[in-house]
Amino acid sequence: MDNNEEKTKSAKDKVKLKHIETKKQKVDDEAINRAKSIKEKVITRNSYDNLNNDEITIIESIQDKRMFLNRIALIANQSRIPIGKEPFKKAELEDILSDLISKGYVTSEIVIDKRVYYLTERGRERIV
Repeated sequence: MDNNEEKTKSAKDKVKLKHIETKKQKVDDEAINRAKSIKEKVITRNSYDNLNNDEITIIESIQDKRMFLNRIALIANQSRIPIGKEPFKKAELEDILSDLISKGYVTSEIVIDKRVYYLTERGRERIV
């Protein structure tokens, strides 16, 4: 009968558990500061994700040069037309550039009565 009793015992009856006291670890200030700086960098990197495909195309078209609107349109449309997308119209391109300026990726200035666009530091980081 001893053999039958042993077979009917559950695992919790066969194992003896010991209670172990746990201690909370103290976090030092250096580790907290390091975690905060990493978090800020990640948040900054993730903020790039709020760009749509057209905005990314425009940023990549400008690259590291100062460019007029016509040149940006030419380069951006070269990548759109072969895949069957409609080319950017001037007004649409100006709206996208205006959005990119407000988001801090692009800046512009007037040179000889024409507007020139170029990437900010944030825009350059985005295409790297």
